[in-house]
Amino acid sequence: MKTVVFTRNRQRCWRVDRGALVRLATQTLAYLDSSLDALGLIFVNDAQMAQYNAQFHHRDGTTDILTFGYDRRGELIISTEQAVANARRFRTTPQRELALYVVHGLLHLHGYNDQTTAERRRMRAAERRLLRRAVCSGTIPRG
Repeated sequence: MKTVVFTRNRQRCWRVDRGALVRLATQTLAYLDSSLDALGLIFVNDAQMAQYNAQFHHRDGTTDILTFGYDRRGELIISTEQAVANARRFRTTPQRELALYVVHGLLHLHGYNDQTTAERRRMRAAERRLLRRAVCSGTIPRG
């Protein structure tokens, strides 16, 4: 069964190529043999993300992504401002950073964690593998 992937753009900081990220999510879900029925990609600014982070994780400040799983549905709340800032910091593009956040969130929804060094290492390897597949297939641009 194919997962329905939808987007909501609740920010005006940066233009998001939602089509490319939907294709990436769909490809990644197929590779993970996902049983999700629906996935939402919600793009927000830092102020909105800080509100969600306080409300759901009781933490002050913003973060790059929050992942929520509800039975057979998932939701990724993504800060575009963090993507732009981290793209500068890591010398990549905001679109590549957003792609990383989508893959990272999908891995969390499929049982990956990054709390310990070993878990983080396993998750980073899976992220690299999935992003490489997306670049090779043309789902996300090189560079």
